[in-house]
Amino acid sequence: MNRQIPKGQHYKLENGLRVHLIQRPEFHQIVSLLTVDYGARDLYVNQIDEKLNVGTPKLGIAHFLEHQLFKQPGYDAMVKINQAGDTVNAYTSPTRTSYFTVSLAERYQSLEELLTFTQEPYFDQTAVTREANIISQEIDMYQDDPASQLYQSILGQLYPNDPLSFDIAGTVESVHEITPSDLESAYAVAYRPDQMDLVVVGAFDFLTVQNLIENSPAGKRPSAQRISKLSEQMLSNGTQVKEDTLYLEADIHRNRIAVGQRIILPQATGRAGLKNGVALDLALDLVFSENSPNYRTWYDMGLIDDNFSVELTWERNLSYLVLLGETPEPEELIAVLKQELQSLPERLAELSIEFEQIKRGAIGRLINKFNSLEEWATQFEGTTFDAAFLPDELDLLQSLTFEEMQTITQQTKTSEIASVIIQPE
Repeated sequence: MNRQIPKGQHYKLENGLRVHLIQRPEFHQIVSLLTVDYGARDLYVNQIDEKLNVGTPKLGIAHFLEHQLFKQPGYDAMVKINQAGDTVNAYTSPTRTSYFTVSLAERYQSLEELLTFTQEPYFDQTAVTREANIISQEIDMYQDDPASQLYQSILGQLYPNDPLSFDIAGTVESVHEITPSDLESAYAVAYRPDQMDLVVVGAFDFLTVQNLIENSPAGKRPSAQRISKLSEQMLSNGTQVKEDTLYLEADIHRNRIAVGQRIILPQATGRAGLKNGVALDLALDLVFSENSPNYRTWYDMGLIDDNFSVELTWERNLSYLVLLGETPEPEELIAVLKQELQSLPERLAELSIEFEQIKRGAIGRLINKFNSLEEWATQFEGTTFDAAFLPDELDLLQSLTFEEMQTITQQTKTSEIASVIIQPE
């Protein structure tokens, strides 16, 4: 890896917008990402201005906003950017909404449009109704997909009575209840400049981009008085995990299982939080990844196949792990996985020899991401990890010792374990 990769220039505009410019002249593209610290799980309550009618947040409103902001008076921003030969996309997570463009080096029209349509909302009733129908079809599609159904079901077991237990897009009923007024209120509350980060990475002229940002609607937009705060409900550990296995049926050929566990809040933030996430991710790799002794044993027994996976989600006020797999013996596999999770610190103590090999593999995968500008941008988690980028994560991973990983794992408090089985119809 090129150790001279710059960490970029990071600064804040007067209105609160945080800017991160990372020049990579060896590439032939520019990736620009505007990310808002507002996602599908967030509930906001009015804090100062009693005249602002935020109302009861409706499921799926963050995702609806993501779709609707592209609709501008007289044109569609997505179509405009695509017709210019560039790429644009957007996605909503439980805690963030992000918009990004990919363009050729030294081409700034898409960046300019990105900093325009996200700052000038236009919510027409006809367009909102049309979008509700489109999103409803999207929700139906996900509900018919066994993989999506499995993942959403394990989240429902882990976080009952929480927005996370529903699809990020909401429900068919909730999206049809969303009005232009709801969208205007949500935008006013969440899309403040001080809630946004702009990442530009690739081959660009620094002064040109800096001036473009300052003179854009995003740069000129006045700072907003803080009129909201995150609901304390979302900062708590909420309701208890549903421990009883949930059984479902779907049009599949083999049993599918999911096993999940919550990380108990509060969680560390900043670089300490990132280090904890890196350590726990490595610990899970040691016990469950394809290079672990467990994986080979379970594979040889026929309990798992190549579809088995483990993932750790570590976002703002939200941390959980999920194990997914296909198996002929779902109850047996779930019992084995639960046992491993319940004895994780003790299990790790037996794997000190394997640590360096698993760590080298993790370092290699992370270094490979350096070759993708999109990875540089989309892996960004904003203030949650103190504006950390890939080089910061690599530094933490390279310096992490086996003893540190053990300590972090031992000190991490976890919930009861949830499980889901989807059987063939």
